[in-house]
Amino acid sequence: MLSAVTWTLSLALGLVPRPAPLTAADVLDAPQRHVRTESRAVGALLRAGYARSRTFASLLSRLQRGDVIVYIEEMPRLPGALEGRLLMQPPAHGVRYLRIQIALRGSSADEIATIGHELRHAVEVTDASTVVDERSLAALYRRIGIDRGPNMYDTIEAQETGRQVRRELVA
Repeated sequence: MLSAVTWTLSLALGLVPRPAPLTAADVLDAPQRHVRTESRAVGALLRAGYARSRTFASLLSRLQRGDVIVYIEEMPRLPGALEGRLLMQPPAHGVRYLRIQIALRGSSADEIATIGHELRHAVEVTDASTVVDERSLAALYRRIGIDRGPNMYDTIEAQETGRQVRRELVA
């Protein structure tokens, strides 16, 4: 087994193969893409976010390399003042599924930032292999998140990700 120093040095020298960079087609168009939508409006926002925000593109790439499939759907309204939310779906055939619901009611920069915020939550779930149902999702967010009310959580990381995406879009 390689020591941490040897592994770090090997990585720095390029001796450890890195995965090939993903293209827009890999994350937005491929049949096996991990972030999906049936909404033309959401699809256009995903494309714009990928093209205009390095942070947004990295979220899509990270999810493409993960074991979670994310479906994003446009909603006419969400409870309270929510602009977006993430829901756990039942796993099937060893694959975890998430649903992101987005209320499209702002500027495109605001909507892309909201999607970026929710995609960050999807990455949090991807990184937590023990999250397989609503109960384990709630346990994750009780541990890493901020309680915003009954079954409503947020994270500092997702908040900052949304702000960073927005800054990149308006720069």
